[in-house]
Amino acid sequence: MSTDLTLVVTAHDETAVCGPTMRSADLAVEAARDRGYVVQTIIGLDAATEPTTAYFHQARFDHWERRILHEGDLGKVRNALLPETEGRYVAFLDADDLFSENWLADAVAALDAAAERGERAVAHPELNVVFDGDRAIHLGIEPGSPLFTPHYLYFRHYYDSLCLAPREAHLEVPYVTRDVPNGLSFQDFQFTIETLASGWRHVVVKDTIIFKRRRDFSLVTESTSRKSVVRSLPPMAIDRIRDLGTFT
Repeated sequence: MSTDLTLVVTAHDETAVCGPTMRSADLAVEAARDRGYVVQTIIGLDAATEPTTAYFHQARFDHWERRILHEGDLGKVRNALLPETEGRYVAFLDADDLFSENWLADAVAALDAAAERGERAVAHPELNVVFDGDRAIHLGIEPGSPLFTPHYLYFRHYYDSLCLAPREAHLEVPYVTRDVPNGLSFQDFQFTIETLASGWRHVVVKDTIIFKRRRDFSLVTESTSRKSVVRSLPPMAIDRIRDLGTFT
C-alpha cells in the first residue's frame, strides 16, 4: 500500500512543551487515517539536547519512527530527512508548535484536488496564531486573491515555514542553508519564492490553523534582530516580480 503523507516533527531543545505538540500531531494523523490516508510519522532529533532526546525516547512515542541528525539548521534537516520519507506529500511541524486536527487531512485533499486540475501546488494553513512570547493572528493569502501582490514579498512572507507539499516540490526546490551571521536567513521564505517561480501554486486550506509558539530566542527572533534578508533571487528582480504567482 502506497503512503499518502509523511509527517515529520523536528526537535532541537524542547521538552515539556512537546506534549501538546505531539498530542495535536497524533490527533491530526488519526483524523487523516480516518479519512483513508496512509500516514508515515517521523521524529527528527536534530542536534538535540540530552533532555530533548530523553523526552522523545519515551515509550509513548514508540509508534513514531525516530531519526538522529546533527544538522543544526532548518533547511539542512528538512533536506536530510527527505530521503527517509515515503509519502506522496510531506508535512513538517516544529516540536513546540501545534496545528488543528483537520490540517493534514484537509491539506492532502486540497492538493489531490489541485493535482486533478493539473496544478502543482503547496498547501498552507488559513490562520497562523502566534502565542506565548507574542500574540498575533496572520491570515494566509494565496495568489489569485485580490489581497495578494507579489510586491509584498519584498517586505514580508505570506506564510509560516509549516506547509504540506508534494515530495516532488522539495526534491525540485531544496531548502537553502541559512547564514545568519552574514544576514541571510528565512529559508522557508526563499522556498516560497522559488516554488512560485517554478510554477508551484500556493493554496490556503480553509478552516485550518497553525499555533506558532514565539519564544524569547528562536531562529525567527535571531534572524529579525540581525536584520536578515532573503538572498537575491532572479524572480524578485524589479522587472520580473510582477509575474510571480501568476498562472495561465
